[in-house]
Amino acid sequence: MIKVRATGVWSFMVVLLLACCPALSEPQAGGEIVLEKGTKIYLHLNDHLSTKLNRDGDVFTAEVVVPVFFKGRLVIPKGSIVTGYVSRIQRPGRFRGKAMMNLVFDSIQTPGGKAVSLVASLLQVNPDGKAAVGTEGTVTGEGSAGKDAATVAKPGLAGAGIGAIAGGGKGAAIGTGIGAVAGLATVFATRGKDLELRRGSSMEIVLDRPLTLLPDTSSPPHRPR
Repeated sequence: MIKVRATGVWSFMVVLLLACCPALSEPQAGGEIVLEKGTKIYLHLNDHLSTKLNRDGDVFTAEVVVPVFFKGRLVIPKGSIVTGYVSRIQRPGRFRGKAMMNLVFDSIQTPGGKAVSLVASLLQVNPDGKAAVGTEGTVTGEGSAGKDAATVAKPGLAGAGIGAIAGGGKGAAIGTGIGAVAGLATVFATRGKDLELRRGSSMEIVLDRPLTLLPDTSSPPHRPR
């Protein structure tokens, strides 16, 4: 009797295992998807960032404007939110030097989903005015050296004119020196142009490491037309 019972138990386990095997062997629909390093994501900035107003550590968000698909399935819908923070700000100098702002992107959240960590760098930005993106997501504003030189030169020329009227060539030289000092005082009293990234600025980021996501199973597979 004991042997029969043991055989019955083993038969039941085998049947149960066979019933489960087909489900286990099939790919899990809606399983994890890994986007490769180098994948690009296009965003619009939701906040106004400025080297004058912001500080290190300030948090910002940006909205995905181009959906990302993986093998025909939507994984990052339009409207997903990428969160980041300002890791370093450098205001422009009083005589020379450019404004700089370093941006770090650290998470992404799809509509109705949970925030997922990501490691990405800023590749391009299209703000109002001139700016360039360097290594490690550093945005650099336009320089002010040329404007500073003009600021110094104009008072110098004005001083030379006044000096020439007062005392000829020698007076012109003295007047130029006085004007140049006045121009330098103006430069040192004012900073160069701060860097501004306005709300709605277009941004392009690139994944520095693979990104693991759960696909939006409510969205049908994408079929190109």
